[in-house]
Amino acid sequence: MNRNILLFISCLCFTSLSGAKSWSQDQVVVAASAYLPPYVIPADNTGIQMEILKQAFKQQGISNIVVRYMSNKRAELELKNGNVDVALNLPSSSPEHIYQSDSLISYQNVAISLASKNYIIETIKGLSGKNVLAFQNAAGFLDAPFEEAKQAFSSYNEVVNQEAQVQHLMKNWVDVIILERRIFLYYLNQYEKSNPVFPYQIHPIFSQAPRPAFFNNEKLKNLFNKGLASLVKSGKYRTIMIYNGTDYSNLDIHKF
Repeated sequence: MNRNILLFISCLCFTSLSGAKSWSQDQVVVAASAYLPPYVIPADNTGIQMEILKQAFKQQGISNIVVRYMSNKRAELELKNGNVDVALNLPSSSPEHIYQSDSLISYQNVAISLASKNYIIETIKGLSGKNVLAFQNAAGFLDAPFEEAKQAFSSYNEVVNQEAQVQHLMKNWVDVIILERRIFLYYLNQYEKSNPVFPYQIHPIFSQAPRPAFFNNEKLKNLFNKGLASLVKSGKYRTIMIYNGTDYSNLDIHKF
């Protein structure tokens, strides 16, 4: 056979192998943040979002789910490099060859201040002049004006551990915290077990955000979407949403 043809075939084989993803029929590896309760709870690999993911896969006969906990930024890199099969909670502007599933759930990010401050915050611009503490890479998840609006904040910081946001708010170390509503309520419930909690005000200045899962294998993504649709149709999705006796499917933020 012509040497050039052999060389061409060898290059094709190498390219195919180097671009192969880690997914197999036997196991799915998921990357998730360790600081997203009640959506993801590392202690027992459960939580609302994690259970939806696992049960959707189970509908398609996949039950061996391995979860690896890491930051969102690292999860994006690991997914891109093929070291994990699925990542949760990446920014919607995912890189090339990353496939977004149908939405597992919708997040409602909000701004929260102490009621004693009497802040009137009706838009993102209402955060101007305030000390703001947000979650990691917040600008990648929030409405577009947020990135530009940050320049007008008195100070701005981000944290990976969102439990710290509740502490900072209740101790009046910051003026406003920005995080997802259900996550705030979860951590607030934990905080008040050993600390005083002061009246607070929720400012719904951000749009609801559908949260898909992110895949590096289109076939696996399509398989997952079928499982998710089956989960919703069966009524099991609603059962998962009623988590730990609390109806987390309710998005009426004015209730709290």
